[in-house]
Amino acid sequence: MSSIPERLEQLRAEMRKLGLTHYLVPSADENINEYLPPWRLRRQWASGFTGSAGDLLVGLADEDTWLFTDGRYHLQAEIELKGTGISLQKVGSEGGVSLLKMLSSLPPGPPGHADGASKRVLGFDPLVVPLTMSEALEKALERSGAECRPIAQNLVDLYWHDRPKPPETPLMSCPLEWTGQSTEDKLVELRAALQEDGADALVAVRLDQIAWLTNLRSLDDIPFNPVFESFLYVGPAEVHLFLNGPDRRLPAGFGEGLAGFRAHPLEEFLPFLQGLGEIQVALDPERVTRGVADALSRNEAVSVVRRESRIESRKAQKNETELKCMEHANLLASVAKTRAWFWLKEELADGREVTERSFLERIERLYRETDGYQGLSFGTISAVGEHGAIIHYSGADATRLEPDALLLIDSGIQLAGGTTDATRTFALGPATSEQRRIYTLVLKGHIRAARQVFPRGTAGIAIDTLTRSPLWAERLNYSHGTGHGVGAFLNVHEGPFGIADLTRKTAVTKPLEPGMVTSIEPGYYSPEFGGVRLENLYVVREQQSARAEPQGWLEFFPLTWIPFDRRLIDEALLDGPERAWLHWYHDECRRRLEPFLSAEENRKLDGEVCRTRPS
Repeated sequence: MSSIPERLEQLRAEMRKLGLTHYLVPSADENINEYLPPWRLRRQWASGFTGSAGDLLVGLADEDTWLFTDGRYHLQAEIELKGTGISLQKVGSEGGVSLLKMLSSLPPGPPGHADGASKRVLGFDPLVVPLTMSEALEKALERSGAECRPIAQNLVDLYWHDRPKPPETPLMSCPLEWTGQSTEDKLVELRAALQEDGADALVAVRLDQIAWLTNLRSLDDIPFNPVFESFLYVGPAEVHLFLNGPDRRLPAGFGEGLAGFRAHPLEEFLPFLQGLGEIQVALDPERVTRGVADALSRNEAVSVVRRESRIESRKAQKNETELKCMEHANLLASVAKTRAWFWLKEELADGREVTERSFLERIERLYRETDGYQGLSFGTISAVGEHGAIIHYSGADATRLEPDALLLIDSGIQLAGGTTDATRTFALGPATSEQRRIYTLVLKGHIRAARQVFPRGTAGIAIDTLTRSPLWAERLNYSHGTGHGVGAFLNVHEGPFGIADLTRKTAVTKPLEPGMVTSIEPGYYSPEFGGVRLENLYVVREQQSARAEPQGWLEFFPLTWIPFDRRLIDEALLDGPERAWLHWYHDECRRRLEPFLSAEENRKLDGEVCRTRPS
């Protein structure tokens, strides 16, 4: 197996042949996935960095080669990039530079390079770069006098000889008890919306959009995400689905009730687009690749209507059936994590050794024993002490859980129509005053967001600022978003909204709407201190109040029911409304968890949720 420096040299040799000074290997693939199937992990193959977000810019020398990633992965990237020759750009931190800023400030290329050109030339595979990103790349390079050049052949694919093969296992069809709506009915709604947009058809490459519309899922294509590699075209009276092995993968009878349904091999997608007749096609520039847009633009009969995908916004607002599945899944996941916490406290009290790995195995075993379990929704994070400061730590090992440290456990599952995600931080022994102070500041931020009532039209950035305010008051912060959308038996991260700052402009300016499910997950991280993160999922709903309120006010209601660790809470730092919310939440945890726990476990639960008083 070749080393990372050897792989980079292979790419550079090909770059010289093509007259490129730089080549972009983005995190995403042909479907703009966050979590990629194993055969699409090109950036990981070329860099050794395993995080879910980060773009690799390969130059002709090590000093011209960088990985750009956000604060969730700074510590992880520092570890994984050692010895590769790749420099880390810590996007969002002091001194860190974004990919676009780097490209806009590139100096001219060396005279006599390759084909004699004196300017920098950036190459990229247009099939793995979103249309909006490619347009931003071109603008950035124009400012530095450089050139942006799409390259039809992905250069990584030329040298990645041991790539895994995609599966062709049968897909599963979700019952109406999970989806609440048939594909036929979804198509009726979609076509009506397209008419409002002045479009006749729609192209989709995002896998969660395709899975949601078709009510099909796969547990084999992409780890943790029950979607399947595919492309979709919806016309005025026909539906064309492109996937690997369509004859073997589609459930028996699928499509019989869909007028004009046809399934095609994956590789026929681009030729199909180039062969369309006169039609107006809706295209989401953030969620369709440059390669797909180019294929349509080469067809003079096609007119493109640029706008956010109607599937994206509709998918985010769950119907009553989807919400019931989400409530059920998150309650059962809360039971499992609460039981794992009780087990941990008992093991430590009896003096038995517990490690990051053994606790991870315990909680995942409890998940697997849960009725309706379909799999994890992401890789479980079990991090103790300084490992907790690695925001997306994935190296749970034999590190022992010691009494003076904090344990951060971030995990979730896919279960019978629902998706879960929750994080808790636990004290492993008597808590120090500093641990209690930091934990309570994070909890204050969480509660401020959770109990906030807000008017329709409020975007995620407003909730983000509110959540951070207790930490900001102490000159503390965290380098990740405050919340993300969660799918219904789909991806654990979904759009189109987000609760974060302006580094994610498009998402955070989208209004929160009833039926959306979001996480709220403030935190604090320091290698010396460790990590604290407190995450629940919430559904956005119309305000439920006995008081007469003006119409149009919204609120968050919890889907997660896991007690917060009372040993880490300093109630003197909470104000009256914050304490009232905490006591209400713990009372609800007791009420909702009790039917699923044994008498002994309920006794332990009573001990965890009893009301503490300010010292």
